[in-house]
Amino acid sequence: MPKGVQFVSLPDYSSLGELGEVARAALATLREMWRGLARTDVVWAWGPHPFSILFVAMALVRRKRVALFVRQNTLEYHRMRLPSRRWLPVMGFVWGVEGVYRALARRVPTAVVGLDVARRYGGAGPTVMPVAVSLVRSADIALDGPEKEWAGTISLLTVARLEPEKNPLLLIDALARLERERPGRFRLVWLGQGRLENALRRRVAELDIENLIELQGYVPFGPELLAFYRNAHAFVHISLTEGVPQVLIEAMAAGIPIVATDVGGVSAVLDEGRAALLIPPADLGALVSAVVRLVDEPELRRQLVEHGLEVARGLTLEAEAERVARFIAGQPAGLHHGR
Repeated sequence: MPKGVQFVSLPDYSSLGELGEVARAALATLREMWRGLARTDVVWAWGPHPFSILFVAMALVRRKRVALFVRQNTLEYHRMRLPSRRWLPVMGFVWGVEGVYRALARRVPTAVVGLDVARRYGGAGPTVMPVAVSLVRSADIALDGPEKEWAGTISLLTVARLEPEKNPLLLIDALARLERERPGRFRLVWLGQGRLENALRRRVAELDIENLIELQGYVPFGPELLAFYRNAHAFVHISLTEGVPQVLIEAMAAGIPIVATDVGGVSAVLDEGRAALLIPPADLGALVSAVVRLVDEPELRRQLVEHGLEVARGLTLEAEAERVARFIAGQPAGLHHGR
């Protein structure tokens, strides 16, 4: 941990759906939150989450300054992760929790990831500021797009959890179609893990493309992850719902062209398509066509990479941290590219 930062461990539970685990963790969690407020000046609560609402309530009782953070479209995110339709009533609870956050956002500084989420919270204004989550530092940004040979094998990279909202099977189907249309040209490196890993492996086996894909599992942010970006020809992102994916900032910073689905805050962070090829979600044909365009149109690649590097320079960890700190402190935060 950085010097001066104290980490307080709270009781763990696997998910809010495990009510017994949540109940056992609740009392100790609230006790630790209350104790932590004694040595806290400002509470920055991430959510919407039931415990974060309770934490905010306790902070207001103790007259602490409060700010909020919202990372994604909460309703869409939870809807995509429901195990079955039997769980639909849970969405009423989720809606209520988000409703509390939206009400609080009218009173306290609230940083939200992307313009799409900002609109749900009333739009950018005195109490709502769109941000991007970025771990890329200024020193990580490439000076220009790396030189690569595009006449041979093309290495595609994706960095995403293997979860329903990430729509991983679409990319496997696209890889199989690319192999049929241009045999031997494409390989895919996938960084990430999740509950759909077995389903993905089965689809890969059904399509007989095991030799075309590398499943590397989870790779934390750092030199190893950045090397994967630099070694790829192109980055592909095919989610069904998003806030502002930090992986897109990482790909732009590495100087590689991007194909991404136009969902959530993706278009805004990619400067409305000037820093990437945007495609509709769940559109196999559009995905394949966009990847082929990157291969066949070198001038397009150059333009996307140059603009992506420009965007990434305005979305570094240093720049975003400074904006958020000023916003929480009640000072003018300034704007960054695409906001």
